[in-house]
Amino acid sequence: MSKRVMIGSVSDVPVNGLKTFNAEGTTIVVARVRDGYCAVINKCPHLGLPIAGGKVEDGVITCPFHNSRFDMCTGRNLDWVQGVVGVKLPEWSRKIIALGKEPAPIQSFKVTEEDGKLFVEI
Repeated sequence: MSKRVMIGSVSDVPVNGLKTFNAEGTTIVVARVRDGYCAVINKCPHLGLPIAGGKVEDGVITCPFHNSRFDMCTGRNLDWVQGVVGVKLPEWSRKIIALGKEPAPIQSFKVTEEDGKLFVEI
């Protein structure tokens, strides 16, 4: 069963940027997406490294370490291990860097806004 937790205010999340929050011991990354907000856990499923340093564009977050891309609202994996620290790798080497791990989604969370406050379902 999920629990609704207040994490901050809408002014905390920059336009075209990310904000990290602690929600009941879970570190999440929140972005403004279209007309609302979306959140994912601050842990890339590839190696568990923080995704908060990544870029978000059109609701897609890119892991800053291996360039895996995820839909911020659904957690769906859009591309798996494209590079290393921002440098794109040739297709043949991607499986090596993936370390045998198959493409996986990132955990996502529902975010709602009410009276200028942001709430997340944990």
